[in-house]
Amino acid sequence: MTSPVPFSTVLMPVPECPSSIHVEPQDLHHMVSTAFLTALLLTGSAERAEAALLQAKGVLGLDNTSGEALLRRAVNAAIEPPLETVEQPSEDLERASSSLPCELRRVLHLRPALRHCFVLRFLVGLPREVCARLLHLEVPQIDERARTAMLELPTIQKNGTC
Repeated sequence: MTSPVPFSTVLMPVPECPSSIHVEPQDLHHMVSTAFLTALLLTGSAERAEAALLQAKGVLGLDNTSGEALLRRAVNAAIEPPLETVEQPSEDLERASSSLPCELRRVLHLRPALRHCFVLRFLVGLPREVCARLLHLEVPQIDERARTAMLELPTIQKNGTC
């Protein structure tokens, strides 16, 4: 098993904030919410998203980090393969879906490989080369998976949602 590529090796490094800098509560709420939403979309599970966020927070500590650094660590933790390769229960997807706005619910029902590419490429806005490094793929594979995800999203039907 390979470990995720740290964002710091593919994006500009984020300067560390001194621990004496005070983070406003609304900024802290926004950065944690953004990181959690991204992890939720990547994992398709509220429990795994929470674990990714806790892992990111544990590595960084919220007192001395930027929102960008927290998001980077949360994404790395979220795309790590689960220890067991059991298929994700549909209850996880339904529970995760219920906490999302209508526009994002269908994203959870993409196959994980397509979902990872779509979320990182279009929702997070990472360059395709960065997505390729994070997901251990070639750039043309990122393009193909992202394109397939865009074509599949309108066809996903969920009973009684949106």
